[in-house]
Amino acid sequence: MQETNRLHVQGLMVFLASLSHGLENALGRSSTGVMYCAGKSIGLKRKVEKHEPDDLLKAFDVVWEEMLKLGMKWGFEPWKPAAESEMVRHSDGRTEVKLVFRNCMVRSSLFRYGHAQKLSLCQMNYGLFCGLLEQVHGCKADLEILYAGENACLKRLTVQK
Repeated sequence: MQETNRLHVQGLMVFLASLSHGLENALGRSSTGVMYCAGKSIGLKRKVEKHEPDDLLKAFDVVWEEMLKLGMKWGFEPWKPAAESEMVRHSDGRTEVKLVFRNCMVRSSLFRYGHAQKLSLCQMNYGLFCGLLEQVHGCKADLEILYAGENACLKRLTVQK
């Protein structure tokens, strides 16, 4: 039964990858913004547990729990290069942290379909993450893709009060 469910979900995700490819062809570059806004809207409408705005790392735990409730096992973790001293950087009223995202169904689907990452379907996921984080943390959030790879993606999260 579990194998049947997995194959069903994989088939749906490949279909979603083909739909996003068609959207990108029809709308061009604006498709990524449309999908980001759609994902963010879903994240912002979800009822979530609020946390202290000053504790970004604890907010990640709540976002993870909310994603699990949505059925998304989209693992992520804060990361810093060895040359950097701080995991979380503060400057000019902004807070930045690098995040590694693993085990992404979207990335797997795009590879299976043969379509590039960083486009509309990825942006929908990033919008959802930012929408959830904004609710939990109480600050505007944005994700910038630094690297999109086969096994993981590296992003820079910026939050601003």
